[in-house]
Amino acid sequence: MIAVMLTLVLLLSACGQAANQGNAPASTSAEVAKSTNDSVVASSEPAADAEYWTYESDKGPVQIPRNPQRVVIPVQDFIGDLLTLGVTPIAVAGNDILNHPYFKEALTGVEVVGDDMTVSLEKITSLEPDLIITYQEDTYEQISKIAPTVFIPWGKYDYKERLIEIGKILNKEQQAVKWVADFNQKLEAKKAELSDLIAADKKVAIFEIAGKELYLYGSSYGRGGEIIYNGLGLHAPDLVQEAAFKEGWASLSLEALPEYLGEADYIFQGFSRGVEQDKLDILDSVFWQSLPAVKAGHVFTYDLKTYYLSDAYALDKQLDEIVTLLKSLQ
Repeated sequence: MIAVMLTLVLLLSACGQAANQGNAPASTSAEVAKSTNDSVVASSEPAADAEYWTYESDKGPVQIPRNPQRVVIPVQDFIGDLLTLGVTPIAVAGNDILNHPYFKEALTGVEVVGDDMTVSLEKITSLEPDLIITYQEDTYEQISKIAPTVFIPWGKYDYKERLIEIGKILNKEQQAVKWVADFNQKLEAKKAELSDLIAADKKVAIFEIAGKELYLYGSSYGRGGEIIYNGLGLHAPDLVQEAAFKEGWASLSLEALPEYLGEADYIFQGFSRGVEQDKLDILDSVFWQSLPAVKAGHVFTYDLKTYYLSDAYALDKQLDEIVTLLKSLQ
């Protein structure tokens, strides 16, 4: 009898343990989202049935929503990438960004959380974002405490690579890859429209007046250079290429204008700061007026607000504008 009773006790004990294990509550998605990165298995892409997944950022692994709905972009340079992918951020940053010619319609109703220099952490917090994307090193630690934050170093990717990377983050990689393929086709079509100009190896220079200072720009510092040089395959005068293309820009004196811009068939000219008289002093000078491109009327004035940007959305618009300008003088 003692042996039978002992066997029954052991059986009941085992059944109780199995029942407790079967009724253990599963972790909620909110609890998963708050768990530390060290406890999460890294993933290269979001699983189809996962609410959160781990993205390996340059600041380490970070859990992000599979389909983020409330994205904050506290830097102006990534705004166009989201718009290209059909995502409207709930908040952005940038000087007078809601009136930007490229963005003002697309950003109707979007909040502003700062300018090019500072952002309001309180405002970002109040908006309850589920994802933040930035390249600002100095605010990353504070912002990353508000919501999952992906840090993308500025300059790590070209605009096509960055769009695809942001596509991965937003679970829209296929859309990003398609945009790149379509844009490559568009570039080829636009190059065909300028085939005579390209075949003749016409030289194009980008020149900017900044108060009393003068600058040349290459292919990697905005101002349309990405489209003019990398996209359309046009070339700068040799001296401009030697001076400005490695760093993306170079300063020069007023007296050196004929030396650097004398071989330019076309000049894209901008004005970034200073008073109007500063610009007039340069454009009325004998050094500027003696340039062949100036005499031929082959100078295009660009708006720094629009041509400063080099995201996918802005470059698509710049491509149309630049080709139209160049075709008007063929």
